[in-house]
Amino acid sequence: MLNEGGSDIWRKVRLYMFGVIMGAIGMYFVFGARGCKSLTPGMLKLDQLATKDTVRYSDTALCQMKCQHITPDEVIESFTYGKIDHNKSKDFHQRHPMYNFKGQIKRGDTLNVICIEQDSIVRIIYVKDLNRKDTCHCP
Repeated sequence: MLNEGGSDIWRKVRLYMFGVIMGAIGMYFVFGARGCKSLTPGMLKLDQLATKDTVRYSDTALCQMKCQHITPDEVIESFTYGKIDHNKSKDFHQRHPMYNFKGQIKRGDTLNVICIEQDSIVRIIYVKDLNRKDTCHCP
């Protein structure tokens, strides 16, 4: 009698594990290599901004980038690993929304970037490396 009960539990555990494995395989085929990045609205918006056709920099942003030794590729990289600060952004019911976000770059620095979305153009108006002391005197 004890053998039958133990066998029944083992059969249920095996069936459960088979279902979990089949579910994981099914989820892989449905969702593929997509991660959870596109699940939050802020990350989705940053991904949309990073893939815009044209990225233009204001004179102030170019001066700040030159002074702090930041490349345009690092700015785009900060879009990928960034998070929008909705308290400082003006993006609700605006024709040209302004986004303020902080993003990491591979060398470990954190950039604060302010950009404006204008149709298919992203205009970056402010770039600052938060790990460095601000010694730039840009207009």
